[in-house]
Amino acid sequence: MTNDDERHEGGCFCGAVRYAFRGPPEWSAHCHCRSCQWATGAGFATWCATAKSNFEVTAGRIKVAETSPGIERGFCGDCGTSLTYMARRVLEGQDWTDQAWFLAPTLDDPSIAAPSGHVYVSHQQPWVKLDDGLPRFEEF
Repeated sequence: MTNDDERHEGGCFCGAVRYAFRGPPEWSAHCHCRSCQWATGAGFATWCATAKSNFEVTAGRIKVAETSPGIERGFCGDCGTSLTYMARRVLEGQDWTDQAWFLAPTLDDPSIAAPSGHVYVSHQQPWVKLDDGLPRFEEF
């Protein structure tokens, strides 16, 4: 983990798993894909990302499930809180293998997330209404 910027922390609902990273998130976005809907039980998920080398689990252990080939979603094995998304291979031309993604609402201070858009709006549920003015993308 780098030591030159402000430290941010987060974790699961029950407190068994905690994580930390330094500096602002590299990016943040709202994802409407069906995979995120199933994994989080919500209409869309708000993700942030940082370099894997800048992300560490500071307490407990993140349990992972390979939800599709090369994709591991992490969660608390005690309370079930969805926490992370890690790509183990290049997907559809996107190389996220060096990034750690975490759900913005699991941050102690979720206000540091500044989502820059909505992705996979082709999967958006009809009961989700967007009027925040952010750009929308059919895919990622």
